Amino acid sequence: MKKCFLLIALLGAPAFAQHEHQMPMPMPQPQAQPQHEHMQHEMQMQHDAVADFLMQQASGTSNNPAAAPMHMSMLHYRGWMLMDHASLFAGQIVQTGDRGGDQLFATNWFMGIAERKLGPGHLMLRTMLSLEPLFLGKRGYPELFQTGETAHGQPLIDRQHPHDFFMELAAEYAVDIGNGTIGYVYAAPVGDPALGPVAFPHRISAMEIPQATLSHHLQDSTHIASRVLTIGAKRGEFGLGVSGFHGREPDENRWDIDQGPIDSWSIRGTWDPSPQWTAQISTGHLKDPEATEPGNIQRTTASATYVSGDWSSSLIWGHNQKHDHGIDGVTLESNLRFNVSNYVTGRLEIVDKDELLPGVFKVKALTFGYTKDLFRTSDLLGGVGGNVTAYAIPAELKSSYGDRPLSFYAFVRLRSPSMH
Repeated sequence: MKKCFLLIALLGAPAFAQHEHQMPMPMPQPQAQPQHEHMQHEMQMQHDAVADFLMQQASGTSNNPAAAPMHMSMLHYRGWMLMDHASLFAGQIVQTGDRGGDQLFATNWFMGIAERKLGPGHLMLRTMLSLEPLFLGKRGYPELFQTGETAHGQPLIDRQHPHDFFMELAAEYAVDIGNGTIGYVYAAPVGDPALGPVAFPHRISAMEIPQATLSHHLQDSTHIASRVLTIGAKRGEFGLGVSGFHGREPDENRWDIDQGPIDSWSIRGTWDPSPQWTAQISTGHLKDPEATEPGNIQRTTASATYVSGDWSSSLIWGHNQKHDHGIDGVTLESNLRFNVSNYVTGRLEIVDKDELLPGVFKVKALTFGYTKDLFRTSDLLGGVGGNVTAYAIPAELKSSYGDRPLSFYAFVRLRSPSMH
């Protein structure tokens, strides 16, 4: 519990510091000009297609729908627009069965963004950090039927790995190249290539479900890849991005920046028919992604996300083609806010698993949850909530997991509030 309170303090400090910085103070009349510049810059950004393009991105160059609310604090300083996002879930998980586990833990991330006009285009610098290596350890947190990555040299099974301290360190430059087309270059020692949907920690439809999807390593696990270089363009409703990156999953040292050559590639096409919709289809060749399972993977994904007011939903499919077989995962998730401070959430998954026991097994998981906001400041939104997950599994797995495995999770949540 001390770790959770320490984590709250560490993540809350930057936001509270910014709040204090923005508190009104008596100033002489000549100092009113920066406020005018601030308002002028905001008006320009509202009509700048390149800036809007960059602001819509959620992880790497992937994006939520343009109509999705933005959860951040903003500050204008000497030509830069400075933004920060933060998210923390601290709580207790309880799972049934011999392979279930109970644990008090906290998942978290903090993102800082600096954006400005530079030459004919806009430059955006972005960093995302997480203290999960400190509070989760190498083995992460319990999650029935989850697989992927390693701890102490062994594959993680029924556990979700912690994210690295450096989740993203990236620079992106975007420019209007004419004929209504925006071109961009994204470079990141740690970042997200053009493969898959918005990663689950940042997906608008998953904001009140902190657990990773069971299809994570079939859909969006490359959101923390190393040596990422992406070039792309968007014209009107359609976009195309191509990436090179290092294909190996993060190693067990969660505090460093992983090294390795650019040995993998991906390509993603996007379609944004309206501010409420975004869709993508992508494929990528990953070289030896898993340390304990040698072999390349061809990953193919497709997804669509829809936002209507306070209701957001996503449908995601992912397929990993390995050297001798393929596995699929489908995720349907939804998040509805009502009466200002209440949220109901749901997630349905049908996913093939080939690491639980020898063979391929189809696991079905259904999650329902509720969150209640308890307080709001200009920089933090705090609430409490929980969810329950029920599973349907093949008969071959019941001797290990029980006939009706269940998972219960209760949490406290802190995050940056929505700007609208």
